[in-house]
Amino acid sequence: MKVKAFLDTNILLDLIQIGRPCAPYSREIMQSVYDGDMEAVITTQSIIDTSYTAQKAGITQSFLDTVKLWCTYVNVDPVDAFDVRFAIKDYTGDFEDDAQYYRALDACCDVIVTSDESFRKKYNGKNEHLKLMSPQEFVSKMKPAAKQS
Repeated sequence: MKVKAFLDTNILLDLIQIGRPCAPYSREIMQSVYDGDMEAVITTQSIIDTSYTAQKAGITQSFLDTVKLWCTYVNVDPVDAFDVRFAIKDYTGDFEDDAQYYRALDACCDVIVTSDESFRKKYNGKNEHLKLMSPQEFVSKMKPAAKQS
């Protein structure tokens, strides 16, 4: 069975911006998606947030080319009313993280990959079926398992 990973917004930022600390790991994760070794989910909100950063950095065309690729290989889910309701109910101080967490749960993901340490600390262990890992942790622990399936 293939690993199904939810990729947080910062993973998408790693893919369009050179020099971010987790960029090599995020690229390795995305290569596994492109190779069909694993399944990935991102949200429409993450794409919109990433587009804002790309525009500010002057890399809009590169971003658009990358989004076309993502939309070919990655499940792109909207944050829906379910996610918003639960994010309100369980508000932790970061509404975006809360909504992303519930989208990942609803999408039946195995893991959320994020370089946001506070996101990982806040939600790791909350649900026994959904782990939170940094890109580096994911590459070292999950990618080999994805290749074996």
